[in-house]
Amino acid sequence: MFSFFNRKTANLEKDNPHLRTLLKSLGIRTSKPELYLQALRHKSVYESSFQNNERLEFLGDSILDSVVAEVLYEKFPQGKEGFLTQIRSRIVSRSSLNNLGIALQLDQLIEVQMGREIKETSLSGNALEAVIGAYYLDKGFRATNKFIRNEILAPHVDFNTILTQEPDPKSRVIEKAQKSKVKVHFHTSIFQKEEPQSFQSKVIFDGNEIASALGASKKKAEQKAAAEALRQIES
Repeated sequence: MFSFFNRKTANLEKDNPHLRTLLKSLGIRTSKPELYLQALRHKSVYESSFQNNERLEFLGDSILDSVVAEVLYEKFPQGKEGFLTQIRSRIVSRSSLNNLGIALQLDQLIEVQMGREIKETSLSGNALEAVIGAYYLDKGFRATNKFIRNEILAPHVDFNTILTQEPDPKSRVIEKAQKSKVKVHFHTSIFQKEEPQSFQSKVIFDGNEIASALGASKKKAEQKAAAEALRQIES
């Protein structure tokens, strides 16, 4: 029998070609298509956090971190904490997630209104995290773990390349903090809401701000702030 949920999915896919493309490209069969539709909605189009993808992004970010940590724990049984943290930070960095999002063509599916190219922002990576959050709410952690491994990491992440990569400034700051047993975090917020939008990132070491910078995206602001922090640390 063709259930209500089947009709609901079919109607949503019919009315939303971007949703149809997303589900087909990732091999997702679902009775909750509205979750994935929300994952593609940017706050510039849908202001409410219950309609845009920010809450799903938050959820997906945590789940992705957990799965990547588990994968690295299994793949490198002799790897120490600092090494595992370093490799994880490279895999889940903004630039890496943006590249993954673009590889999955999420940059072409996001509902957004802004004055610059999506590829110049962090939106593709954010959407990827939101899709992961949607998948988790749809199918649970075990299925999401498998989805991340098989559909994201296996086809798109080359561990050999990652091992030989020069770490970006943010990763280097995190590594230095870990070696020194210092707590570090990046506090990033909107600096200017109007287009062109800008962000400010502050590097906090043990509760003390040591550097800050502005950027056109969260990623750029964080990397610039990290570069300034490195200059402060290494001077």
